[in-house]
Amino acid sequence: MTPRSAAVVLLFLIGAAAGIAVLGANPPPSKPIASVAPAPSPSTWPDYSLNGPGFVAPAGPQGELVALGYKLVTETFSTIGPEAPDPAKRFAGNNLSCQNCHLDAGTSRTGLTLVGSVRKYPWISSDGKHEVTLRDRLNECMTHSMNGKPLPLESQEMDAFVAYLKFIGDPPAQHTPAMPHPPVLANAARGAEVYARICAACHQPDGLGKRIGSANDGRGYRFPPLWGPDSFNATAGMNYVSIAAQFVWRNMPRGVDPRHPQLDLQQAWDVAAFLHAQPRPPGPAAR
Repeated sequence: MTPRSAAVVLLFLIGAAAGIAVLGANPPPSKPIASVAPAPSPSTWPDYSLNGPGFVAPAGPQGELVALGYKLVTETFSTIGPEAPDPAKRFAGNNLSCQNCHLDAGTSRTGLTLVGSVRKYPWISSDGKHEVTLRDRLNECMTHSMNGKPLPLESQEMDAFVAYLKFIGDPPAQHTPAMPHPPVLANAARGAEVYARICAACHQPDGLGKRIGSANDGRGYRFPPLWGPDSFNATAGMNYVSIAAQFVWRNMPRGVDPRHPQLDLQQAWDVAAFLHAQPRPPGPAAR
């Protein structure tokens, strides 16, 4: 694979969420479900990638809720995005998808995995002043990466997210090694050259991505926007240069062995620095 084809695929999934080409099966919408016993979880690391066995909703009374959670992760734009059919469900502020950052519905070992993440909560905030629950953290994603508003804590959608994370929560969380420093300081100007030469063909020269269909059809993007009004906002994790650089270096192009990256370290840092310098919606604290 050439460096051009490698990096085109890499930026396909950086935008905080709308990797349409890697969507799995779409479970049917679920109806409200009463509180029941948790669904049995996979005992081994799940693989919901295109090359894996894929997601299968568990049998039992909570299977529908887990299936809805999977759909919310993989089709965020059509279920709770700004073009969702039900205006009351439009909690996300952009047309991205959770699994654009959390690859393969959160089951990729190196793509900001969600497997085992439920074990981390609750935790104490960095200032030591309050407890952060799993539902709190999910709403942080809603207001940062999805540039939207919080889900009601007891809503069906919040319950579905939690049910799905618990369903894939048995294996221990994957430890992510620290990102090595670049040979020289990351440079947005060099990153711009890489973007223009390799990335713009898919994500477009203006960085606004390419739709599957047209605006307002609720189908999201074939190539997600990497900046602009329909991308993740300035407070999203992917707007941190080190996080974006590591995501790029370890995961792109899709299928790359993270032990043998196809992009060099400097390219990953430079592209991340370029993306960080682009305009995007402000974070919630800045509004």
